[in-house]
Amino acid sequence: MHKISFKAIIHLLLLSVFLLLSTETLAQKQRTVHETMPTRQVHLDFHTSEHIPNIGKKFDKKQFQEALRLGRVNHINIFSKGHHGWAYYPTKVGKMHPNLDFDLLGEQLKACHEIGVKAPFYFTIGWSELDAREHPEWTIRNKDGSINAPGYDWEADRTTERPTYLWKRMDPSFGTPYHEHIMKQVEEICQRYPDLDGFWFDIYHVALRNYNSYAVARMKKEGVDLNDTLAVERSHALALKAHMKALRDLITKYRPKATVYFNAVTRIKNVSLFKERLFDMDTHQDLEDLPTTWGGYNKLPLDAKYHLQQGVPVTGMSGKFHKAWGEFGGFKHADAIKYEAAAMISFGASCNFGDQLHPSGEMEMDTYKNIGEAYEYVEKIEDYGPGGIPVSKLGVWLTLNKASDQGVVDMLLELHKDFVVAQEDNLDDLEVIIIPSAPSLSSEQAKKLTEWSQKGGQLIVFGEGALNKERTGFLLDVGADYVKPSDFQFDYTVIKKDMGKGLVESPFLNYNAGLMAKPTTGEVLAAIRNPYFNRTYDKFSGHRETPYTLEDSEYPAIIKNKNLLFFAHPLDQLYYQHGVRLHRQLVGNGIELMQNSPMLKVEQLPSAGRVSLLHQQKNNRYVAHLLYAPPILRGEVSVIEDFLPVSDVEITLDIPENIKSIVQIPNGNSLEYEQTGTKIKVQVPTFTMHTGIVFEY
Repeated sequence: MHKISFKAIIHLLLLSVFLLLSTETLAQKQRTVHETMPTRQVHLDFHTSEHIPNIGKKFDKKQFQEALRLGRVNHINIFSKGHHGWAYYPTKVGKMHPNLDFDLLGEQLKACHEIGVKAPFYFTIGWSELDAREHPEWTIRNKDGSINAPGYDWEADRTTERPTYLWKRMDPSFGTPYHEHIMKQVEEICQRYPDLDGFWFDIYHVALRNYNSYAVARMKKEGVDLNDTLAVERSHALALKAHMKALRDLITKYRPKATVYFNAVTRIKNVSLFKERLFDMDTHQDLEDLPTTWGGYNKLPLDAKYHLQQGVPVTGMSGKFHKAWGEFGGFKHADAIKYEAAAMISFGASCNFGDQLHPSGEMEMDTYKNIGEAYEYVEKIEDYGPGGIPVSKLGVWLTLNKASDQGVVDMLLELHKDFVVAQEDNLDDLEVIIIPSAPSLSSEQAKKLTEWSQKGGQLIVFGEGALNKERTGFLLDVGADYVKPSDFQFDYTVIKKDMGKGLVESPFLNYNAGLMAKPTTGEVLAAIRNPYFNRTYDKFSGHRETPYTLEDSEYPAIIKNKNLLFFAHPLDQLYYQHGVRLHRQLVGNGIELMQNSPMLKVEQLPSAGRVSLLHQQKNNRYVAHLLYAPPILRGEVSVIEDFLPVSDVEITLDIPENIKSIVQIPNGNSLEYEQTGTKIKVQVPTFTMHTGIVFEY
């Protein structure tokens, strides 16, 4: 059991209230000042060692501007301080790179502003080699007192090859000397460059907990038990949030309309950095990714939908790189950049692609030629994405269990069932809510969902998602009593009725067994078929799974109880790991059983296609975006290569507004349509890679 003193509870509550009130004020500023972000951005890294000579020697304003024009760029993040800790401008607070002899930051800012390009300043926080070397006491520490630098071999010979992405982690928590140092550096920058556009602060995700002397002193004052890892994690997160607020307030003092972003706190994870909503300190959200090797091409939709629903502008971030962020000489093909950019716009985000400048300061024109090809297309469609909000009657409840949440998202994307993130404040806008299979509901949340369901809302729940967090009983009325986890390692499903479209009649395998639940009021739609026995060294049959018995188990695989459909298996996690098409089809059948009137219905689009419906209320229109460019796994990298024409797609939109016209983008052609009541059906002309269908009312 986690113990915490009454004094600590009061301290943390006061701090939380303070940050909450600050967050509300910041959120109001965000919504009134930054409705959209520039759509064609570049993020220019510049992390240069002191062992490299002649920094910026080949920088040329005209060549720099030529690259931005070639890339059709309207916003570029330029660097004030990089991971090595050196500044790229004259400074009295920090230290300018020893091999730089002019104000590179200032010259880049002038070059950008001359051609109408915004240029926020990049400033590294969580990694700083110089600061870690000169002030080791400023680093984050492990519980044993060692410097937090995973992978660092402290005994290695100095000529040994250094692992990639290896840095000592810094502690910028509010009140620490490093925090005060950063504040002075940022204030100096604000005073030196009164025309700055904003700041892009990097590296806030590197450590969840901190035990250095400053953190230990703070936690003792708060009454935090240092053996309580969750309490330590929360204390660290709130100290970072207070640091962010101080920086935000400082910048606002000098430049009220400047953008401010703290990187990586947007990542949807079951950690305090996310749960304590550190992202509320941002004026906008940049969703850093490299889908070729990081999160994959199914990561952006959930991230974009969630953060757009928070009411702030969103920018999708990828890179020009093939395999790793910041690699020199790594080129993603222009086609892949074009697809990724179209996907960002489709999901309501502006576009940003990362580059890394050579230490000489000369821009790599091939990079901007590739980005320019993508942004030439973005210019044709950018008015139909950012500024739009995702809309759907189907919602996904977040459990913050990656396999559960992403497994549901993967199935919905491939089934072309567009969705939003279900939250307590948008229940009345939804017809169906899917609860993934990780226990996450509180009793109060379960009560609200039950009341919503009793008013007509439809619930679909996977496995343990219906259980309380202690896993002792159901919080939702699934029409059965919870018995226990299965006695088996795996089992099989046999479809009984109503759910068999596209499925086999034979028992099909579940790589993890379902929950044992005894039916009460619910209608059984599918049965569990158990194996003869578990596979052990003592008892086994064949290569893998033991065959199924010839009789159904008394425990169902699927139960329908009024407005709730319960799957005993964690089909979301199974799909995330195994990708069984039968499981996806089964879930699709369940959605169709429960959802009577989807807002958007898409037919005849291949499973690798993607759909996104945005509502641009200020423009009096809905935009249904369609994408198709299947990623191909080559080695460790997902490659976008083939743009094949897609024909015969049909979409149906069900909305209350009276439609005046329907236009296809980017070609601007008017389309004919059929209307029955509130439903508008459109045949989509053949398209390649991307198109959008604009419903104007």
